[in-house]
Amino acid sequence: MKPQEFKPLQTVRLDLKPLVATFDFAKQIFDIIDKNREYFKFMPFADVKQPEQEFDFLRSAEKGWKNNSKSTYGLYLRENGDFVGVCTMFAIDWENESGEIGYWLNPKYARQGFMSEAVHAIEQEFSNMGFKRIVITANIENIASCKTAEKCGFEREGVMRAWVFNKILNKRENMALYAKINTK
Repeated sequence: MKPQEFKPLQTVRLDLKPLVATFDFAKQIFDIIDKNREYFKFMPFADVKQPEQEFDFLRSAEKGWKNNSKSTYGLYLRENGDFVGVCTMFAIDWENESGEIGYWLNPKYARQGFMSEAVHAIEQEFSNMGFKRIVITANIENIASCKTAEKCGFEREGVMRAWVFNKILNKRENMALYAKINTK
């Protein structure tokens, strides 16, 4: 399969669109993580010490969008434009028609179904492009993330033991592997 162009998406309640690399936005993301360190403890990406690191993340997201290597969507409420979180299709393998979805949510918007909406929209978009296998990995202790994968119809295939070193918790962690297979 040849790389295809990514496009913004919409759900009933969300606009999913490419992130824009500005320092003000990087500071906004950093502040969300910094004020909610306990919430983000299972997410190694959250080991950020300064807004500049988030700015680098935003620039990387823009680059990935432009070169079709990853599609990092900012999630925004359609009703008022509030930033809710991030959902990314990464580890994209155009030849093998596969990729991985990763996500995080501002805890202020947790347990309202926003992430399930976003994951479903991205999974549908990439399935429509011809992707045959989409995976989600989640720390087995991150119950909310595991439930999101299951709610979106991803089947748990197993546990990858000691898969990730989490600097925040200073230990290796087990990750659940979920997958959805597109038979179209």
